Amino acid sequence: MKKIFVLSFLCLCAWANIDAQVVSARSAQSTYSSVDPDGAGPATGSVTFRVELISTLPILADGIGFVVTFQTANLMAAAASNVVRLGPLATAVNWNTAVDNQVGNNIIGGPIVYGGQSFNRRSVFAFGQASGIPNCSIPTTWTPFMEITYWTLGTSYPQGGYITIEPGSIVPVNSLSAEGGGTSYDYESPLLNTPTVLGGTLPVQFTKFETKCTNTGTLISWATAQEFNSSSFEIERSTNGSNWANVGSIAAAGVSVSEKAYQQIDLNAGNAFYRIKQVDKDGAFVYTAIERANCAVKNISSLIYPVPAFDVLNVVIKSDKAIRTQLQVFDINGKLVKTQDASLANGNNNFRINLSGLSAGDYIIRSNDPSLELNKVFTIAR
Repeated sequence: MKKIFVLSFLCLCAWANIDAQVVSARSAQSTYSSVDPDGAGPATGSVTFRVELISTLPILADGIGFVVTFQTANLMAAAASNVVRLGPLATAVNWNTAVDNQVGNNIIGGPIVYGGQSFNRRSVFAFGQASGIPNCSIPTTWTPFMEITYWTLGTSYPQGGYITIEPGSIVPVNSLSAEGGGTSYDYESPLLNTPTVLGGTLPVQFTKFETKCTNTGTLISWATAQEFNSSSFEIERSTNGSNWANVGSIAAAGVSVSEKAYQQIDLNAGNAFYRIKQVDKDGAFVYTAIERANCAVKNISSLIYPVPAFDVLNVVIKSDKAIRTQLQVFDINGKLVKTQDASLANGNNNFRINLSGLSAGDYIIRSNDPSLELNKVFTIAR
């Protein structure tokens, strides 16, 4: 009786390990060329992207499927098949490319929207171990498994549009099999709603994007090395990685070839995900990768930054009611030098005070409403 119990316990543990196994897939651009591949049009260039996998535990696969969702208005199949197996899939012996559906199939009931982008076609790529013996390892770090080249159709960025990898729960082909086909793992897709951009040079080149816990909440910081045609940065927050809300919007430099630094504070803080939506002047936009923070919520009613300030002072006010007030800037001698009307709503409120024309030195910012806790000293540096 004891032996039977032990065997049953071991079987339950084995199934528990299988249930705990998670395999995820994502896409990334590898290379882009603005040269028409055959010189005959309508292609405007070519782009190569890859698909990467990661597993929570090491696993050996005997079958691997990928589904890539794309936009035919911006992307078309290359003239010849060009699927390249990478990493563990390239070195594993006795594997075949079972399906090469590069042209893709129309999405039934489509198009479908992910991350604000509309997709109308799916391409399917499948690979199988000829003998059915699992021998392709799925590592516990992001690892490339497939690379493929398409031709772009767009004449402006992003020339190839967007692609994204759907989870296996939506498209069952997006999965891998192991144990001789006895076990199947549907991919999770952490970047489903952050589609991969396919095309040339980014209008905005990010050099930093990070979150940091402060005494006043979560500080979101980012920097750009160059900007072209940039309009604004919209900071978005999510508690589940799927539903996003706007935290604030900051005007971009427009055109810049030197490093620009930006910051936004989230007084709500807590356990949350953050991303930045970079918007061009023509309305086109792209998302950054996602950063996560878990910062304690502080009972702070107001915050100013940066300190020292230069041409602009950001004022963030957390209010539990609607207030109409006036923000007032005084010099160190008590002289009123600048005012700005402000209408507060319940929640976080963001204001930008234009400091151009004021000389370097110490100043005080206050509200003319005594119920609002705002009486802070700041310095202007020139």
